[in-house]
Amino acid sequence: MPIPRRLAVASIPLMVIGAGLGQPAFAQTADEYVLILLDHSTSMGDLAVTGAPTPTFWDNAIAAAQNWVHHDKLTKQGDARPSRAYAVWTFFDDTCSRCPSKVCGCPNTQKNVRQIWPQRPSDCAAGSGGSFESTTNMCVIAGNEAGDKVYDLLKNKVLASLGKQRPGTHSNTPLAESLCLAVEKLYAAARHKPKLLVLETDGGDSSSVSACSGYGSVPLPGDTFQKKESWGLTKGSWQETFLRRIVRMARFPPRPDDPRANAAQEKAAVAFGRGILLPGEKLPSTLRLRADLHYAICDPANPTSAPCGDTDRLADSPARELAAKTGPKIPSIHAGEISFFKALAQGLTDSTVREFVRVPAAALGRKHKIAGDVDDSGCVDDTDLYLLTSKELWFGRALPTAEDAVRADLNRDGWVNQKDAAILLSTWGKRCRKGAVAKKPPLPE
Repeated sequence: MPIPRRLAVASIPLMVIGAGLGQPAFAQTADEYVLILLDHSTSMGDLAVTGAPTPTFWDNAIAAAQNWVHHDKLTKQGDARPSRAYAVWTFFDDTCSRCPSKVCGCPNTQKNVRQIWPQRPSDCAAGSGGSFESTTNMCVIAGNEAGDKVYDLLKNKVLASLGKQRPGTHSNTPLAESLCLAVEKLYAAARHKPKLLVLETDGGDSSSVSACSGYGSVPLPGDTFQKKESWGLTKGSWQETFLRRIVRMARFPPRPDDPRANAAQEKAAVAFGRGILLPGEKLPSTLRLRADLHYAICDPANPTSAPCGDTDRLADSPARELAAKTGPKIPSIHAGEISFFKALAQGLTDSTVREFVRVPAAALGRKHKIAGDVDDSGCVDDTDLYLLTSKELWFGRALPTAEDAVRADLNRDGWVNQKDAAILLSTWGKRCRKGAVAKKPPLPE
């Protein structure tokens, strides 16, 4: 029988794979610890544009993560760039927990989180700019110029290769559970140092079963936490239980060496204080968040394509909005999740939420007479490459409000990156005067 695209899962034990939560850290060598958490569930394969087969939410998530890595490569504090330790995780559940694998044919490869990079010390090798930190199983990127090669490795090799691994057809979304594991990982890696969680998701928790799980919360007034019990969130929602866990991390520290003990710590944190989020509790002062939300605007009267036809993906219980087939247009991600992430970003230091909303394919990029001729001069040369790789455009978003970026978006996917540079270099020197163009350069980083 067919399996729903997002299936509620009955029970999943806490999972720590390979370098998942890592080992307790004893000596941290980086100035900041960064975990990139990528939602690889089935619905991330939904289209990010209308009227074209690509890009998908997953394509946009990879490009957005690359954008953040490129941003960090260029960002300095004063005259120096801080050293940063990175890890890349994906999360999904394809274990057929409520449907026998013989019936549903699920791959049974992953239950919640998995560390994709680094997996071994050699993964960090890129000249002298990177080193593997064995106490945290993370890759430390140097703050000097040598670190540029490791940033480029992460951006153009690790993430780009991961982007080719399309979401499976039986993968659910343990969002709340994965968020808890990610923050626990960062806390265990660097308790007192700055920590950054980069999240790429389309929301719709459907398979979390840990102490951090729950149904969805109602939206917060003004997308701001309230100074009262549960902070304005629905009591028992996954958003509220997740906060109960992270605000009590010091009192109930994670136990990455023992999954059962770690699960017990989660339960104790969630149950503490009468089992409710208390008004005087505070968010972690050393944690930052970058949350990128990928979704479509759906018309309940005309849910023509995924995710707009998927009433089971909403965090509300029951899923009333789209099932009603009436009412105003709404996001495919539940309003309570958007509101929560915005409030969380307000409450944490130097944090942000970006929203990547499905757009018409016709609005992306521009067709040039000569592929790669960004300035339409009639010749594909170094001027075109200079424009495409300029600091303002390179690895950035290309939407209709940014004319220069739209011209440089040669593959018309809404981004300016190596995919566009590859098109430009494939037509290098075309229609140019003989001897007027230098030798074709390598693909820019």
